Amino acid sequence: MSGCCSTAQDAACSRPETNVGSCPACKQNGRLVATRTVKNLVCDHTRVAAAATYYFCRTPECAVVYFSDEGTFHKSDIKVRVGIKEQEDPIPLCYCFDYTRADVSHDLALRGHTDIPALVKAEVQRGFCACDVKNPSGACCLGDLARAIQQIKSDRQVMASPEEIEGEDS
Repeated sequence: MSGCCSTAQDAACSRPETNVGSCPACKQNGRLVATRTVKNLVCDHTRVAAAATYYFCRTPECAVVYFSDEGTFHKSDIKVRVGIKEQEDPIPLCYCFDYTRADVSHDLALRGHTDIPALVKAEVQRGFCACDVKNPSGACCLGDLARAIQQIKSDRQVMASPEEIEGEDS
């Protein structure tokens, strides 16, 4: 296990908000990410400056994925789809075990719940985790999985809301 994931609690799966930089495109704060994460995920790893400090831009609408004083890498420069920046399937949530937003949505539609976070946690406990190099954010995916589950459940509740349906009949 790489140490990037903690199965103790989902809150431990996010990186601290300290060590932030400002994205040159959207001006939002980014999160510090290891140079080896960037080097592993950009198409042309020779453009990655070993001495640079890289940040991950979490703004969904921004095309920048990584930025530093040495330059930027956009979605088109990355080998994998960056889940937080995607609007159409497949939207990756777990890069180590290939779970997508559609997988979570399918489970919730069929059974009302999903075992995907538990499956990921079990694999992490077995030592099969590489979020620090496979996930573009460089962090554990369990927080992203939890947020996606809540969002999908919330979207389903809004779609099935009786108030919305009654309001349309007026």
